[in-house]
Amino acid sequence: MDPQTITDIKNLTEQLLQHLGVTGEVTVEVDESAVVQVTINSAETDSDEDSDTHGILIGYHGETLRALQLVLSLMINQDREEWVQLIVDVDGYRHRRDEQLISLANRMAEKVMYLKEPIALNPMPAIDRRIIHMALADNDQVISESSGQGRDRKIVISPK
Repeated sequence: MDPQTITDIKNLTEQLLQHLGVTGEVTVEVDESAVVQVTINSAETDSDEDSDTHGILIGYHGETLRALQLVLSLMINQDREEWVQLIVDVDGYRHRRDEQLISLANRMAEKVMYLKEPIALNPMPAIDRRIIHMALADNDQVISESSGQGRDRKIVISPK
C-alpha cells in the first residue's frame, strides 16, 4: 500500500474524530495480509471532558466502534477501484473483547461437555460470532452453529 493512502487514512480519521468532538492519537499500520489497522488511543487526562473519550468511541458492546469503522471504510473506499479493508480499534478494546469471547466460548464448551446438552448464547454481532466459532473450531467434543435472523442471530454450542 502506498504511503499516501496511509496518510489519507490517518488524516481522514483525525478529521472524523474532530467532527465528533473527541481527541485521540491516531496510528495507521498495514499488516501482512494488507489489512489496514487504525488505532485510536484516547488522550485520557484528569479532565472530565477527555476521560470518557474511549467510551464514547466504543459505545455499548462496541456498536459505536463498528459504526465508526463502517463510516471510515466507506469514506476511504469511496473513489477507489481496489477495496481497502480497515479495522479500527480504540485503546485496545478489540483485543480485550476477543479475549473475553474466547474465554466465554471455552467456558460454555466445558459446560456443554458436562451437561451433554446444547447451550444458546445471547445474540451477538457477526464479528463476535466469528470469534466464538474460530475459538471452538479445533474442539473435537463440541460444535458451534449460528441460528436466528438479523439482530437475534446467536450461537448454539452442542456436544458432538
